[in-house]
Amino acid sequence: MKTQFDVTGMTCASCSARVQKSVESLSGTKDVQVNLLTNSMTVVYDEKALTAADIIMKVKSAGYGCSVKGKNKGSS
Repeated sequence: MKTQFDVTGMTCASCSARVQKSVESLSGTKDVQVNLLTNSMTVVYDEKALTAADIIMKVKSAGYGCSVKGKNKGSS
């Protein structure tokens, strides 16, 4: 499955690299692309091993905001 996310709180290349490494560490991710300029992330993952909520929680645990693109932002 391929899902786009909005990521908030990234201010530099180190931030986007941290988000990317955090999500890549999740079992089931196949491809992670983080774009600092658009504050977005595209993740290709195995939906049997991982959910969008898992990805959002991982980004939040790294210290950034995250939501599925086009959906209302969750709390936190």
